[in-house]
Amino acid sequence: MNPKENVCISIDPEILSKAKKEIGEDDERIDATLKIIKEWLKKQPHLSCSPDDRFFLMYARGCKYSIEKIKRKIDLCLTMRALLPEIFSGWDVLNSNIQNALKYGIMLPLPGYDRLGRKVFVYRMGCFPPEKVKVEDLEKASGMVAEVLAYEEPVIFITGVVVIVDFEGYSLSHLTHRPLSFMKRSRQNTSRLLFRKLDAGPASPKSINFIRTPTAFNAVYNLVMGILNDKMKQRLKVHGSDFESLYKEVPKAILPSDYGGEGPSTAQLTDFWKKKVEDNRDFLLQQQKYLADESKRFGKPKTTEELFGIEGSFRKLAVD
Repeated sequence: MNPKENVCISIDPEILSKAKKEIGEDDERIDATLKIIKEWLKKQPHLSCSPDDRFFLMYARGCKYSIEKIKRKIDLCLTMRALLPEIFSGWDVLNSNIQNALKYGIMLPLPGYDRLGRKVFVYRMGCFPPEKVKVEDLEKASGMVAEVLAYEEPVIFITGVVVIVDFEGYSLSHLTHRPLSFMKRSRQNTSRLLFRKLDAGPASPKSINFIRTPTAFNAVYNLVMGILNDKMKQRLKVHGSDFESLYKEVPKAILPSDYGGEGPSTAQLTDFWKKKVEDNRDFLLQQQKYLADESKRFGKPKTTEELFGIEGSFRKLAVD
């Protein structure tokens, strides 16, 4: 299914009922909100934004129809895309580097949903040989997968997502593999980049689960906790090697067989998402064009230093 060709994608009536009850969504509110945001964008010469109503609707739902929050997140999303070309440009799936990155399946959305209707993602931090693939290309590949999913499964912006971060195979070489220029853009702190990306996105992570964590994990974990608000801290869970603990958060029925689950293996999922991205090449080539132009922004232009906290204080990340 090509997201560019499917403007109307059905959502289960029960989920729509949930949206109406929890975030007050109805046809009138959708129309009013999209009209306001589109009018606002006309007055933002620095923002080149997708005209697709699905883009606006994912932010409306993810922000619970808070107009000012929708504006802030859209601006942050497009600003990040402009300031991090290492991740958000060069989205051509036929490029040999992207092909190479996709074959490792570092980020895999799982088929189906958990007990609460949430989409589950697995991030496999140590699944690739650092000497054979660039971290920038892995980030691009993950972003392309997420972009296709966002347009094909709008339900995630109502129910939210669950993240599993798997450190199996992760070593010091994976950390030092990140080029200096790339690390400088994220304050030499991978956690800030990760959670700023979450802040810019419309989908709310309802639970982040760390498994098979290495010895040095606690130091990184403490840094991450330092930039999260209390609500988000409660959503982080460290399972280590205790898969029974993980199963209490994510049902076996949707977990990959590699994780003791009943779903497709990570190898099968990697092949699936590689083909899915390939099938949506034209869509992704267009998506990479939507970004901010700081030379046209009213007032002080945004910089990577400001965005990632090098200048001034880095505010605590608040994710609903």
